[in-house]
Amino acid sequence: AWSPDRLGGKGRVECQGRAKGGKMHLPSPHTARVCTLYRRALKTLFNWTVDRELFIAEAKDLRKQFEANRHVQSPALMGKLCSDAEKTLEYWAHPDPYKLPWQFGSTKYMRYPGDGAGLPKWLCDIPDYMVDHYVEMYYLPKVKNLPPVP
Repeated sequence: AWSPDRLGGKGRVECQGRAKGGKMHLPSPHTARVCTLYRRALKTLFNWTVDRELFIAEAKDLRKQFEANRHVQSPALMGKLCSDAEKTLEYWAHPDPYKLPWQFGSTKYMRYPGDGAGLPKWLCDIPDYMVDHYVEMYYLPKVKNLPPVP
């Protein structure tokens, strides 16, 4: 289970709006961009690390990198930091990222087409000419060679 102390005791980054004085406060576009960037960085990191403990240690280092630039006030510098981080993410993109089993291109995607109803009946029915061929090839020779019923 996830606990706040796994990432240095800071907990999750609050990307959702918070209620202030009865009104919903939406995050700024920059805050949303940084939250998305942090989440993408964690997913990229998860794709490259094979051990859970190594992932946690690397995630702490990643969080420290984000926290080091938390109090930057210059919009130009904030934009440059985000752009550089996005370029770094593009560079480190995994060629075969981890996918959840039900996501597109994964193992369970469309395993049961038709919402679990299976394939349509017309596709599963055996054509008449195949039924006749089966009866002639497999059923009739066995019936002809049976001993008489007493």
